[in-house]
Amino acid sequence: MQNKFLGTILFFVLFTASAFSLSVDSKIPSYKKVSGVSGQISSVGSDTMNNMMALWCEGFTKVYPSVKCQIEGKGSGTAPPALISGTSNIGPMSRAMKEKELKKFVDAFGYKPVRIKTSVDALAVFVNKDNPVECMSIKQVDAVFSKKRKCGGPEDIVVWGQLGAKGNLRYKPVSVYGRNSASGTYGYFKKKALCKGDYKDSVKEQPGSSAVVQGIANDISAIGYSG
Repeated sequence: MQNKFLGTILFFVLFTASAFSLSVDSKIPSYKKVSGVSGQISSVGSDTMNNMMALWCEGFTKVYPSVKCQIEGKGSGTAPPALISGTSNIGPMSRAMKEKELKKFVDAFGYKPVRIKTSVDALAVFVNKDNPVECMSIKQVDAVFSKKRKCGGPEDIVVWGQLGAKGNLRYKPVSVYGRNSASGTYGYFKKKALCKGDYKDSVKEQPGSSAVVQGIANDISAIGYSG
């Protein structure tokens, strides 16, 4: 079963992302294989970057078959502690390190971590494919997900009829899915879509993006965000 995204939010995110176009320095030489590379690479961090990390590791181990890769994606917030404790070599994150995370790293090692920008993330709001609602404003999204409505929505949105749904769906409660607080997606959505307001206690927090999408696919009254 497929889901559909709501166009207003996707446009908002893509517009934001367009400011971060990057180009590769033509002076960087092509990589040349060397001998004697073996061991294990451990990556702990962003669930959003899991597939990318897997592809990178697959490509690297084709060149160096004596290297083993271990990838764990439970959220960007798990990357700094893993790097500090030495349980990972790489900490993929879909956000920048917070000041307190950076301080703990510097306190542990005496220098700042190396930050390499690799990609641009996109975030969308999804509903079930059989849900007739096609578009929502930021104020409406905020009123669905947040208990504070800091974006200016006039009322709390709790049933689909408030968003224009007809028929039986009109009276169904909105079933809200989201990410857990360890996720960079959680923090970005809170800042941009909720105007820094607090999430409702009723939001069903999921450990990964795929879990959000799967939950929505199985529930016509569901809505959620994912990166």
